[in-house]
Amino acid sequence: MPNTLAHIGVQGPLNTLLFKGVIPQWMLLGCIIPDVPWISQRLLKFLPGMDLSLLRLYSVNQASLFFCVILAGALACMTRTPGRIFFILSLNSLFHLLIDATEIKWANGVQLLVPFSWSLQRVDWFVLEHPISYVATGAGLAFLGCHWRTIVALDLQLIRPSLRRVLVMGGLVLVYAVAPLFFIAPALRADNHFCQTLMNTTERPGKKIEIDRGRFSKEEATLRIFTGESFAVVGQHPPTSGHLSIQGFFRDPHTIEITAWNTHTSYRDKATVLGILLTVAIWIHSLLQTPMQSRILLSSGD
Repeated sequence: MPNTLAHIGVQGPLNTLLFKGVIPQWMLLGCIIPDVPWISQRLLKFLPGMDLSLLRLYSVNQASLFFCVILAGALACMTRTPGRIFFILSLNSLFHLLIDATEIKWANGVQLLVPFSWSLQRVDWFVLEHPISYVATGAGLAFLGCHWRTIVALDLQLIRPSLRRVLVMGGLVLVYAVAPLFFIAPALRADNHFCQTLMNTTERPGKKIEIDRGRFSKEEATLRIFTGESFAVVGQHPPTSGHLSIQGFFRDPHTIEITAWNTHTSYRDKATVLGILLTVAIWIHSLLQTPMQSRILLSSGD
């Protein structure tokens, strides 16, 4: 999906134009909330015995608007104005998902309707490497650069939560972490990210398949996907190795005929890491810049 800086480049000005009194630090956090499951997935996949297809479905569920709102509620418990912060976090999570849905990202999409529907929403307006993505990324850097001093001087609204708030926050975090497990079955039935197709090996021949950002080897004519499995590929393919998204169908359980493809660079990942690091830096600077924050943190919430 569009990188974190691109989200900031769109959502920063959008918040400024539409709403008064938005606290930019929390807006930036709202830009990241839907990506938390995908960041966690990169770490959890190294656990021994981890089923990567089930982990993918867990992450798909957790990245839905439903669970973004739950995490937003937990974070809002740490502030003097929880309703206001909850609104900022939830709204920017929604903006993030709507922006993600504009991208052509095969085998992917956003979950706006969980737990009522597990269909993935996507409108397919532009590919990841479209010039508009680079413009939005530059806008994100410009937004942070131009407003940094103003942002870090603003009150974060933080408090030391009361016991009641700690219990509420803990309950919400527990739901956020555990409840997606109970939604794996419906996500599997909906064939999110083609996980059901991939897991039913003997039923693959003739079935449609899409792969997002697999690792293509030109020399071996293979495509390695998120599960770690490699497929022989025939039909259309790029002239060089690299990250590749494809549409096609299974000729046999271990061979995919590609009918359409898009190549990708490492630009998105690098811009996302930079956007997250800059957001962390703004939060740290905000805490250090505003002497009142240390005293506020010593006060108790209601």
